[in-house]
Amino acid sequence: MAAFASFNETYNPFVNTPRVRGQNWTLPPLPQIPKQIAAPGYGCFQDVLGPYGYLLDFTGTGYNDNASTVPLPVTTENACRPGFFCPYLNIENNATWPVVCPANSGCFFKREYGLHCTNPQGVFEPFACPGGFYCPSYNEIIPCTTPTPCEFLSLCPIGTTVQQHYGILLICGLIDALLIFAYFVQSSSRLRNFIKSRLYRKPVEKEEAGLLSRQEIRQKISDGFNKMLQGRTDVKIAYEFENLGHTLPDGRKILRGISGEIKSGKMTAIFGPSGAGKTTFMNMLMGKIGRSSGTLNVNGAIPETLNAKKLIGYVPQDNIMIEELTVYENIWYSARTRLPNSWSDKEVKDYVDVVLEALNLTQISHERIGTTLERGISGGQRKRVNIGIEIAAAPLAVFLDEPTSGLADDGLDSTIAMDVIEILSEVSNLGMTVICAIHQPRVEIFELFDDVLMICPGGFTAYFGPANGAKPYFEDLGFLFNGTNNADTLMDIMSGRGELRPNVPATQSNIAEVIASWNLYVENNKHGNATTLGKESAGIALNEVAAYRGAAFWKQILLAHNRSITQQIRLFSAFFLESFVGLVAGAVMGISANAAGGELFSGFYIFPYVTLSPAPRYWILGMYGMLTGISIAVAATPAGVKVFGEEKPVYIREFEAGHNSLAYFLGKNLSIIYRIALSSAHFVSLYYFLAQPPIPIGLQYLLIFLNFFGVYGLGMIISMILRRENSTLVAVVFVLLLEAVCGFGPSLTDATNDGYVIILDMGLNRWMAEAQFGLWIEPYYQTIDFTLASQSYGYKFGNTAKNMWIMFGLGIGYRILALLAFLWAIHIGNITQRWAKIFFVCLLLFVLSLVLLFTV
Repeated sequence: MAAFASFNETYNPFVNTPRVRGQNWTLPPLPQIPKQIAAPGYGCFQDVLGPYGYLLDFTGTGYNDNASTVPLPVTTENACRPGFFCPYLNIENNATWPVVCPANSGCFFKREYGLHCTNPQGVFEPFACPGGFYCPSYNEIIPCTTPTPCEFLSLCPIGTTVQQHYGILLICGLIDALLIFAYFVQSSSRLRNFIKSRLYRKPVEKEEAGLLSRQEIRQKISDGFNKMLQGRTDVKIAYEFENLGHTLPDGRKILRGISGEIKSGKMTAIFGPSGAGKTTFMNMLMGKIGRSSGTLNVNGAIPETLNAKKLIGYVPQDNIMIEELTVYENIWYSARTRLPNSWSDKEVKDYVDVVLEALNLTQISHERIGTTLERGISGGQRKRVNIGIEIAAAPLAVFLDEPTSGLADDGLDSTIAMDVIEILSEVSNLGMTVICAIHQPRVEIFELFDDVLMICPGGFTAYFGPANGAKPYFEDLGFLFNGTNNADTLMDIMSGRGELRPNVPATQSNIAEVIASWNLYVENNKHGNATTLGKESAGIALNEVAAYRGAAFWKQILLAHNRSITQQIRLFSAFFLESFVGLVAGAVMGISANAAGGELFSGFYIFPYVTLSPAPRYWILGMYGMLTGISIAVAATPAGVKVFGEEKPVYIREFEAGHNSLAYFLGKNLSIIYRIALSSAHFVSLYYFLAQPPIPIGLQYLLIFLNFFGVYGLGMIISMILRRENSTLVAVVFVLLLEAVCGFGPSLTDATNDGYVIILDMGLNRWMAEAQFGLWIEPYYQTIDFTLASQSYGYKFGNTAKNMWIMFGLGIGYRILALLAFLWAIHIGNITQRWAKIFFVCLLLFVLSLVLLFTV
């Protein structure tokens, strides 16, 4: 009795023998308990001799109102469950059975704040195994890291509560160092080559001596074109049309009653002032837009029945190409994807080299195109690359919109434009149909065309026939040709400013009179069956040639993948900035975890220790999951938008040229997997190092990677539908809200009860937050009641693999939607903007509904 009473006010084994992290904690044996104390409830440090504690109902006799419940046996395992420390429990002596003692002020406030008390409040009060220690049995305690080993490249000193993993931070640092080193090596090499080419450039006469002659170049291009046809001289493209017209949705008529024939193997000029409808007419022939009236045949067949897309080239007025690539890479990509798959790489390279020579691009073949911010080649050189992209594909018909404009603005002799037209003329002799929309060409260039279609403002025909017959025709109408450039005089006539001979009525120069004169001329010169478009077999031959044109599907995937990788390497600064943003976002999350103070999670203990529990802190992990998703949205969404949003005109041009859109889409997506992997690794590196979550690094990385993967997909969807200048902002707002509704607020329970849980299920972060919540509390499975933790937000634990598969499925699903939007954009380009506005309104309504969910 005296021994026990001797520590009434001063003896406390937990305080007198404090535990030290990293050292074995050996408590002194308890003095003999007085015989008078034969019931539980004693030993509380408020007064160890007073019955201030109350027995924990570890047998369950008073825990359940169901009278039929069978009480648990009185055993050590039931009295002190795994994960709890009861050093003085002796199941044979009921005085030592577990009790709950009144908490002192320090312990009380810790529990109110959601933290565990430093020590038990009584000799016989159970104590959750403290941090840094492992309790293999009810009265045994040893320092960590037993039994959980420290992961590779982690800091785990003896007595640690959680490992500090520096491995992924080290790996990211090494990768960054290698990438930066490679970038500067490449930049230095480019700079040396540039300086060398400028300082040691050969004299022009010596330089030109090593080049092929213009005649040799034309012959080699002709040889390549003939090889592409595999000797089939019967394969050509010719057009016949009658009363073609096109009317815009608002009722404006662009073209009216265009009739005639464009012959194969001829060069035809579409000539007229700006806004007359030249480009519209070419788009109708190429099948880009529909015709409102009239008939159109290709080789005597309806164009919709032919697979002519791969056999037609189009050179737009704007220089549409990948600006990060070099001149050679742009032209080679077009050739490799569109020339017959049977051509070897060497054959393609040789043909591309000839095209470069023909367009005088050899000396700049390894220079990048450049952007508005990064100087590259000149405007005239860009125009020649634009033409080379199509010539390299050896099409049967090529449409050029203002092919000669800008060719002389880089200081070269204006004969470059003449050379381009002469090359087209040479190839047309093999059967290529060449159609050019031109505006005020040089007289020498105009005379190279075989036929000319002159379109007046309003879409009417002023003349359609041989180019050398235009002057005699208008002279017969009374017009004068006093200038040296007949093309300028013809342009004046179509604009209503033509000069008339004396005694010719002034009204003859009116555009209406010019149009009426042509209609009368056509009526008077009709022939019975003037069509020369070939037989039905010509259409069959066309489809046969198209069948072996173009690279195989899997090869196009590889080509698109490799081109995208090259783009990303050239845009190293953008990639570095993206990784840096991910690193900062992860650091913010890591710092915020430390700022919460203590462990991020606490919850109600399992039966029968509920009354010893600290206040539950479920909300911290719930909110932390939401904030993690928001950080990922900020870091990944802008990059996801740029995957396709920056090159819409390029992939539309390539689709119209016969590229496989699915192959391009898959190749582009595969190429950014490395980028996503590195960006998510940078996010995890500082986040995991600072926050030190009790989650295996592999699982944590996979969750973050899958969230990045899905967010990229969401960014792609928005970029496909909205305009480039609007897509980034809208995508960030949309993804932020979708990541925020992850089950924290509103909870999954509320969403299920109110019937809108499907909105939460569509988001990635709802599944990541659930998995991360479950993994974070997994080390507490022996001591915490998971049912109560699950009910707090409606999360279901233990389904990490299922959640990750769902996240992966959502990422794939988002990309399928992006693919549909991608196909929609390139197939229905003329109404995309109208439907984009409808989508934007629907998106705005969806965002407002999410906002209401937060506020209600």
